[in-house]
Amino acid sequence: MKKVAMAEGLSGLDRFFRERGYQVLPPDEADNAVALVVSGATLDFTGVQERALKVPVVNAEGQTPEQIFQQVERASRIAK
Repeated sequence: MKKVAMAEGLSGLDRFFRERGYQVLPPDEADNAVALVVSGATLDFTGVQERALKVPVVNAEGQTPEQIFQQVERASRIAK
């Protein structure tokens, strides 16, 4: 099962990903996922930019769930 890490506050988005076969993890488990999805507000608030991640960070701000999903899918293909 593919895994995506997601910042809190993106509750509708987590359901969107679960319905498409993803396991949704908390942000602190991002290194076990194909990508970390954050909102614009959480990008700086969580210190994501300061932390060295092994996965891509997808900013959900201003994007539809489908656009975010496509970015995560691209990241999962690259990770293989």
